[in-house]
Amino acid sequence: MQNNYMRYIKGCLIIRLGGDYLERFFNICRQHDIYLWNIRRVDEVCTCEVYAADFRRLVPFLKKTGTRAKIIKKTGLPFYLPFFKKRIIFFAGVIACLAMLNHATGYVWAIEYVGNLQISDDELTDFLKQEDIRYGVKKSDINCDEKEKRLRERFANVTWTSIYFEGTKLYVEIKENEKTEPVVTAVRGTDIVADESGVITSIVTRNGVPMVKAGDSVEPGDVLVSGGVPIYNEEQEVTGYHIYDADADISIRTLLEYSAIQKKAYPVIYYTGNDICVGFLEAFGRHIDAMPVYDWFGGGKNFPYEVVTEKKQLILLDNIYLPIYYGKISKKEYYIRYMTYTDKEMETLLSDGFEKFISGLEEKGVQIVEKNVKIEKNSDGMEIIGALLVIKPTGEASSTNLHN
Repeated sequence: MQNNYMRYIKGCLIIRLGGDYLERFFNICRQHDIYLWNIRRVDEVCTCEVYAADFRRLVPFLKKTGTRAKIIKKTGLPFYLPFFKKRIIFFAGVIACLAMLNHATGYVWAIEYVGNLQISDDELTDFLKQEDIRYGVKKSDINCDEKEKRLRERFANVTWTSIYFEGTKLYVEIKENEKTEPVVTAVRGTDIVADESGVITSIVTRNGVPMVKAGDSVEPGDVLVSGGVPIYNEEQEVTGYHIYDADADISIRTLLEYSAIQKKAYPVIYYTGNDICVGFLEAFGRHIDAMPVYDWFGGGKNFPYEVVTEKKQLILLDNIYLPIYYGKISKKEYYIRYMTYTDKEMETLLSDGFEKFISGLEEKGVQIVEKNVKIEKNSDGMEIIGALLVIKPTGEASSTNLHN
């Protein structure tokens, strides 16, 4: 049996032979160094294999011995070359695609964060940007060990990090410290000052010296609780101060104003039903879709459209993310018609808004003592104006002017 490699390179024919002088035919071939192998004979017919280049040499011997020959099968490279020549553009495109694919797999095209609970994805993304890690960066330019170290230095609550690749996807896996250390707040020395005018209704001081009492009127900027506790000598003279951060619960009775405007006209969106849906392809930042063709033929010029885009990334073998995106763009044609509220509808909307405002105050612990509300009509619609007498928490921290 001939070497399989040589059979493929030189090309091989399987032929069927028939006639009365087959033995003589085989002897002549042997004398002229024409190799025939895998000879099988059944009755008066036999099959064998021969090199494609030797088949032409058989023609005079076939005529001389009266032997009939028929080619059954052709195998080997010489018979495939015409096929490749006719489709050279196709195979060149396949080779080019494989080359591009091999080149694209050397870059990062997707990033995923694993294990982050306290640290947001946006914070990790900002960190990677500062380290010049983004979509399209070469994987060989990323030193994972170094980036892991810098990540631990950047975030104090990160106890373990692992940055690694799977295909073209970069994984940033972290573990955070679940035990939160108590926060030690340095004493800055602050007073509590009034941030609105009114009458103090109650004051409960936990730290500092109260400067007002219930029933006192105050203005914005007045000190309500001082963070400086005076130090007295034997003659009851002030010799200094202990500086603290003032802390107290203070309530004030004050006046709140409320106003809102409701316009008579309001827009309503109506969909025409003339919707469009086209596919798109985006590769290496290049976007291609058929929407410009539709617009060129007159579509989308009468009314505006509501656009919804569904986008997916091309993934090979579960972990090779390519810079190729595909999806569809849906456009829903609509037009806007302006309607008008009735007086009763505007009053209802303004009243509902005012009630929501009241509910929000009550959720913050504000007590409504008295309210005076009126609704006025104007050329554009209606306006609600309210004055509320409330009792609410008050006071804001401010640096004290006292020193030790």
